[in-house]
Amino acid sequence: MAGKARARRGFGTIIETSAGRYRARYADPEGRTRITAGGKVAPVMHQTGRTFDTRMDAEAWLADERRLISSGTWTPPIDRRAAATTEAAPPLTFERYANDWLAGRHDLRLTTRESYRTAIRRHLVPAFGPLPLDGITVAAVRAWFASYGDRTPTARAHAYQVLSTIMGQAEDDELIVRTPCRIRAGGRTKSAHEPEVLTRAELFALADAMPRHHRALTLVCGMCTLRFGEAVALRRRDVDLEARTISVVRNATRAAGVKTVGPPKTKAGVRTVTMPPSVADALREHLEEFPVSGRDALIFPGRNGEVLAPTALYGRKARTERRGKRTYDKTAYGFFAAREAIGRPTLRWHDLRRTSTNLAAQAGATVREMQDRGGWSTATMALHYQQSTAERDRAIADALDEMD
Repeated sequence: MAGKARARRGFGTIIETSAGRYRARYADPEGRTRITAGGKVAPVMHQTGRTFDTRMDAEAWLADERRLISSGTWTPPIDRRAAATTEAAPPLTFERYANDWLAGRHDLRLTTRESYRTAIRRHLVPAFGPLPLDGITVAAVRAWFASYGDRTPTARAHAYQVLSTIMGQAEDDELIVRTPCRIRAGGRTKSAHEPEVLTRAELFALADAMPRHHRALTLVCGMCTLRFGEAVALRRRDVDLEARTISVVRNATRAAGVKTVGPPKTKAGVRTVTMPPSVADALREHLEEFPVSGRDALIFPGRNGEVLAPTALYGRKARTERRGKRTYDKTAYGFFAAREAIGRPTLRWHDLRRTSTNLAAQAGATVREMQDRGGWSTATMALHYQQSTAERDRAIADALDEMD
């Protein structure tokens, strides 16, 4: 904005603006120049980042600048303002950086994002939240890790994985020199539940013990290696009973209380699986007994017609409740009752995926074939699910020497 008046002085210039305020500036004391838009050479001018209420305030600022020049301690005002802003800014805390990092991870699946958010909120922020990023030391991370003792090993391992990822990103962003996460195998844990593998006979016994509308679902997961979310997301057009194929193109998940249906867990999860004749027959019987309308209808819907929730499948465990002076026995139903019926009270639904892999291995499937059938990205995962087959093979070998 053009000034009303320009007062020349021995050092610097004071300009009155049209708003009645005052601006002060002076030429670079070291004689530096600049090229104007018109191609002319002009001195570099320095001024404050604000205007003054009175001319006297502007003169005082010029006087202070001249004293700095005379004492040899002068630096450009713009550099001093930048340094002051940096010093005044609060340090970047772990909580702020972690939340910004999570907000920027648009590549995460909804369930993964929710698990990261939970780890940050429940485990990491209470320990490191107010600390500046460069104030989190190796010792602090080790002390936090050790504070869990034997409690919640799975949650601790997952939280450490998230912490390690966040601090690794901070290192890449050059906000810290080196990540303080250096605990060997800190992100790994031994599962408290030993996976169980059913024989084919046990699997069919389990399916027969399930409610009728869940029998075919049990066999699809136990013989075709589908994840629960993949199976309950199946629609009529995904199944070809004549060709005995299932096209896996969707996966149902639940995060933060919200059900969503999206693509499978990985690109490898998109696959076509051939059903054994027994599974195809079971699925045909299911569709005859529980017909669906339209090719887009869910094959295994919940009672409300939406995607089946795990709780509706599992049912209820047997338990005893006491109300007043009376005791009531609550009978198990659903998957909980079915696993009790076959003598496998600790079986988990996800164990059916391992059962399917092992049955395929026993039928002669190669690692690559099991990998494709299960929708794993790496052969390592297929081998991981095949582990109990190797143990069974050793038992068979030992039994051979015990034969007459």
